[in-house]
Amino acid sequence: MDEVILRLYVTRKNPYAKAAIQTLNQLQDRVNIKLEIVDVSENPDLARENHLIAIPTLERIKPEPRRRPIGDLSDTKALLKFIGCQL
Repeated sequence: MDEVILRLYVTRKNPYAKAAIQTLNQLQDRVNIKLEIVDVSENPDLARENHLIAIPTLERIKPEPRRRPIGDLSDTKALLKFIGCQL
């Protein structure tokens, strides 16, 4: 599988962000992904540059093309499909 880099835009106090971080950390234990977590309250310019409209937002940086899933970020099966991994 190609290198997978994911970027998760969050605000640390958001309960949905905490669930997404937990799920993605669990996925890191199962598949080879690099996860970048960006707190948009600390990096508002990055949020504007990337046209974020909702938090949390997950973005697949690599492999190209960049993509963002819509829906529940705690759904492990859906995230694995988004990443392109079948377990």
